[in-house]
Amino acid sequence: MFDKLLLPIDPSKRLKPSREYAIALAKRLNIPLTAIFVSNPSKTGTMTASDETSKGFATLGKRQLDQLIERITDVKITPMLKTGKRHKVLAQMIGDGIADTLVIGPFRSVITRLFTGSEVERILDSESLHAFVVREDHPLPGPGSPALVVFDGPELPERGLKMIETFARKFGCDIEFLHLGSEIFGGAEALDGAVSELRTSLGGDFHITSTIIPLSLFKTRRAITNSVLRQEGARIVILPDVEDAVSDTLFHQLVLSAAVPVCVLR
Repeated sequence: MFDKLLLPIDPSKRLKPSREYAIALAKRLNIPLTAIFVSNPSKTGTMTASDETSKGFATLGKRQLDQLIERITDVKITPMLKTGKRHKVLAQMIGDGIADTLVIGPFRSVITRLFTGSEVERILDSESLHAFVVREDHPLPGPGSPALVVFDGPELPERGLKMIETFARKFGCDIEFLHLGSEIFGGAEALDGAVSELRTSLGGDFHITSTIIPLSLFKTRRAITNSVLRQEGARIVILPDVEDAVSDTLFHQLVLSAAVPVCVLR
């Protein structure tokens, strides 16, 4: 878990926060980082891209990768240049064992996303690995600021709890559980069990707390989560996307619009 990072890049300024976050992660965890530029010349609007267009994209990609490596000297970065549809290329690389964790940002503007769909969601739908989704500049999680674990399913599976424990140990951060639902349908029991187990496994050096907030017609999952983030001062949201712990609605709303980076654990 979090042993090899994969960072897709392109010239967009929107991806600068995810680049900086990936570099900071590689430094903090002392792990290798693979940076990949995926060119898709067919997106130029023609059915088939010319050789000149393909070469132009390849030149652009190489320049982007070279600039990143020249700027960052204290992290081991492996550059890769590929051609094809981004989500399919990344899926192949993950399948080949190149990385176990993605660090991605918004490839498209909000307006473009309305017409073409979310590239971030498309990538995450193609993968079953951990991912950090970073849309704005934020510090890494660490001591003094909790990670907010959000779920709206009936329970947190054991595998999800183990990954949350590993996350807390790697970053030295406290854990705040947020269950979006109702105590009537087992939310309190699910939270009590998760908190008790995590306190036992992590020991007294970590502060583990929990909150239940009922869903309503007047507040979205995103709005509730962002409100709790502000109250708790959390630097990151953790989505334990294991079995039925996280609904599609919660996943969609937080991956696209959480106020802080989102870590998807799988």
